[in-house]
Amino acid sequence: MGQRIVVVIPNREELVRSLGGMVIGTCTRRDKTTTTTTTALTKTAMARKWQQQDEGESSKTLPVALDPDALDCPICVCPFEVDAPIFQCKNGHAACGKCCAAVHGECPSCREPIGDIRCRPLENAIAGVALPCAFAELGCTRRLRHAEWRAHEALFCEYAPCACPYPGCSYAGHLLHDHILVAHGGDDDDDEAPVRFVRETTVTLQRTSAFRVLLHAMDARVFLLLNGGGVPSGRSLSLVCLGARPGGDRVLEHTTVVNAGSGAGAVSLSATGAVPCTRRWAGLGHAPAEGFLFVPDAYWASSGTVSVTVHVRKMVVADKP
Repeated sequence: MGQRIVVVIPNREELVRSLGGMVIGTCTRRDKTTTTTTTALTKTAMARKWQQQDEGESSKTLPVALDPDALDCPICVCPFEVDAPIFQCKNGHAACGKCCAAVHGECPSCREPIGDIRCRPLENAIAGVALPCAFAELGCTRRLRHAEWRAHEALFCEYAPCACPYPGCSYAGHLLHDHILVAHGGDDDDDEAPVRFVRETTVTLQRTSAFRVLLHAMDARVFLLLNGGGVPSGRSLSLVCLGARPGGDRVLEHTTVVNAGSGAGAVSLSATGAVPCTRRWAGLGHAPAEGFLFVPDAYWASSGTVSVTVHVRKMVVADKP
């Protein structure tokens, strides 16, 4: 059985043009008072009503069962890209532009020329496809265009599972914030316990600790203050978010400050930069994140600790000129 997808179309005629070959036929019913003509797409789709798209768009949608391979180039077996030309030979065999060049303009199926005739119906159909998110069963209600579903599932879906960073814990789910509070929450005086914050927090970091968990109370985001090696004569501090990237044109940004003491000559270290987002921490021994803060050995107190202040905010990405 093919994957159930939704093809966005303005009317039935457009569906017939875009999905030529799927129309089974026309059936007519006559009685004493009425004459009704119904276009059948599949046996199970005959009685379906037009429905509004989930995100409130005015376009009408129709559920259609398609084999996912129908949206792939038969030569390279890669999905056809939205806004990229699709070509066909005179016998109707389709191929992407890269493959047309790779086969030197000769259709592998029938040896007819290919690369000059655009396959507009298939291009229109792919532009109108809306796929359910792979994490729909976990609560995601998004309907995704063919061009955006991969990025959404990999980077932006809030329901995609995230792995717990604590050693020995096998949890992986979309409620990581709540899991850590329940399963790994400790006393407030515990230097290894997760710390809840809103905009800014100051924590004590042990030199021997690989990370410190910071829990954002408002967004339910999980941050790791990583304490890595791999640098001579000191440690590398960096911040990473375990979860989805912010949507739209926003990014997460941090300012991390290491306080060197309260004396008159004390000098603090600070770094500002974007916060990378990931579903799973790479673990010990991973190279420091780009833009890490170098903390020399001299900054660690005799107890082997430093005081670190972390400020996290959401920023709007400025448009490039």
